[in-house]
Amino acid sequence: MEMKFNSEDYLEDQLKKQFDQEVKTTCKQELNRQLFEVSEELEKKVVCRSIEALQQMVRQQVLTYADITECFWNRAVRLQEYNAVISLNPDVVKQAEKLSYSEEHGPLYGMPVLIKDNICTEGMPTTAGAAVLQDFVREKEAELISNLKEAGALILGKANLTEWANFMSTDSSNGYSAVGGQTRHAHGRFDVGGSSAGSSVAVALCMAPVAVGTETAGSIIYPASQNGVVGLKPTQGLIAQDGIIPISVTQDTAGPMAKTVKDTYALLQGMTTLNEELPKWNVTALDACKVGVIDNLELTDTYRKEDERIIEEAEEALDEAGAIVREYSVLKEALTIDYLPVLKHEFSRGVSRFFSEATDRKLTLEEVITFNEEDMEERAPFNQELLIQSVADKTTPKANQKRVDANCDKARAALDQAFEEVDVLLTLSNYATSLYVASGYPAVTLPGFKRTSGEPVGVTLIGQEGQDVRLLEMAYALEQAISHHVE
Repeated sequence: MEMKFNSEDYLEDQLKKQFDQEVKTTCKQELNRQLFEVSEELEKKVVCRSIEALQQMVRQQVLTYADITECFWNRAVRLQEYNAVISLNPDVVKQAEKLSYSEEHGPLYGMPVLIKDNICTEGMPTTAGAAVLQDFVREKEAELISNLKEAGALILGKANLTEWANFMSTDSSNGYSAVGGQTRHAHGRFDVGGSSAGSSVAVALCMAPVAVGTETAGSIIYPASQNGVVGLKPTQGLIAQDGIIPISVTQDTAGPMAKTVKDTYALLQGMTTLNEELPKWNVTALDACKVGVIDNLELTDTYRKEDERIIEEAEEALDEAGAIVREYSVLKEALTIDYLPVLKHEFSRGVSRFFSEATDRKLTLEEVITFNEEDMEERAPFNQELLIQSVADKTTPKANQKRVDANCDKARAALDQAFEEVDVLLTLSNYATSLYVASGYPAVTLPGFKRTSGEPVGVTLIGQEGQDVRLLEMAYALEQAISHHVE
């Protein structure tokens, strides 16, 4: 798929759609406007604090889990003009009132979490932002949601997204859905990114300490980078796909988004049965670590203004952290992988399979298209050609698997060769998407840098398969180095 996110024409078009020509329809769902009685003093103690700090205050009996939940609920209601949240869980405060602190609990216990609205959650609609799914409630929730609840997390609500996780139209507006409206950027007149727009904006504006996003091709990394938060695209298969409305069985994954690397790991730990050793949060984790800064012309020729400066600042931060930094060119064919045909083939089939398992709502993509055609202005204002092309795809499963294997082989060959010489690769934002989505390897983007306009730019690390915890350890050290460097 051709990535246009960094072209001036693309960005100008996105800003017009998101700010000057914002689409408003009667399909948009209004957020619950109830506010809890929370003092300004209490809110200051809660909002924008780390999970560790919140847990410490509960342990010291300064706060309760209900206090924390009410504060974040109120924050989501008060900031609803950003359209980051589609719905709030009406039972979440009552659930929080039943919880009490124990040293035996993990870090996520009692913490409110926002969930991207393509992930099935018991008792709440899962809409993918689509009008046709406005009232869809799947009886069986996603495995990752069950894991979160097992860890004691509280489902605060559902986050907005680019409709159908940005696989509806190539002319879509990032962050727009018929049910959720247009998600606004957290910090100004900038592209909000997608498809996990609501999750990233909600975390950036402290509507929740953490949020779950999903990625098929850049949908965690890009909006996290754009809104100045941490976003992890985990190793493919680490988090179960069950209960996530699919695009591609070979590329889809959920992933955590948070303000810090530590909180990102806390959410990752809750989303899956991660049995690895606990991370060693050490600022020296990059000491003598070999970092390859991707410098292929295929990437650098598409850099936006100031990207070179930001790369140089990131290299300075790495030097200060003790890393051995070098420029590195990956095999160029891995940067031009065309995975769009794979997504078109797998989308229609995945949707039909997903809804065939629903007890009360059988649905095919053909039916979605017909429903939208009855009122395109309200239900599909940016068109739906990707839905139509997916239904029309005649590729055989065998031919599709050959494409998948070829894409994966190219990406893995490039990364495996790189990791013989360096420990981790670095790029900006979403520039090297094809490398980590086609290979299934993990990537994490870190905030800290901005363009002179104030627009955030994330620094993205790509790690080795299954080494998500090691990647986060290195990300933590870089996070601290960036923090000191930009002060």
